[in-house]
Amino acid sequence: MDFKTFFVKRVMMSFFVSVTCISVAMALIGMAFEPNARFGYEAFLSPVLFGTLASLPLMVKYSKKELSPKQIVARSVIHLVLLEAVLLSVLWFARLLTGISMAVSLGTSICIIDVTVHLVLWLQDSRTAKEFNEALHKLQKTCT
Repeated sequence: MDFKTFFVKRVMMSFFVSVTCISVAMALIGMAFEPNARFGYEAFLSPVLFGTLASLPLMVKYSKKELSPKQIVARSVIHLVLLEAVLLSVLWFARLLTGISMAVSLGTSICIIDVTVHLVLWLQDSRTAKEFNEALHKLQKTCT
């Protein structure tokens, strides 16, 4: 897969799914840990910022050649570790983590969001493959 296709299909889709899931996670964790907090309009930019940060570690998975299953698993583990490290570090340095329980909640949320993103991408790829196989099957029928 060339870089442009990878960027559009994987990184951009990952970004949009991440922003959606981050918004939900921020609302749920915020209601649990800071229920009385009120924010201005700049708070709407947080999911976009964190969605962008979450999309950057995805570059670890880019390859011009086909990867073996072992390489895919290794890159997925590296991606998750980088994702957790980047996002929790940014939150730590911004002094947004108020305690261990909040850090664990956010770490768990990051993992759940990552799994959700990969599930959505897998479903999209599965649907595309099914459509492609159906088109090939129709072509085979017309050629025989």
